[in-house]
Amino acid sequence: MRLYHFTDKNIKDKIKVKYFANNYYTANDENISNIKRTFFFTDKTSPEHRFLRSKNKYIVNIDKKYIYDLRQDKKQYISKYKDIDKILRAIKRDYKACIYNVGYDIVISFYDIAI
Repeated sequence: MRLYHFTDKNIKDKIKVKYFANNYYTANDENISNIKRTFFFTDKTSPEHRFLRSKNKYIVNIDKKYIYDLRQDKKQYISKYKDIDKILRAIKRDYKACIYNVGYDIVISFYDIAI
């Protein structure tokens, strides 16, 4: 699956999860769960206004078999765990990434990914 990451940072080689919550955009996400992750869009044009003027757009590819589809939630993580932090921890045990929808699709990767 082709994914897009928008940022003003110059990134070499890999987008690293260790930088999670180091910026304004993901600091709030850390309050929900402190699991390190990076965010990607499935569309090459950012659906979020705050990223429209980003200097850099990085393209990555993740095989779909490594991405859990939380939109369908066939393994019922949501009903089993209810809390988002527990849901993400459970998904991370079995997958490298997760896709969900907030009016548009977002993919989070739990691991560093080469650009």
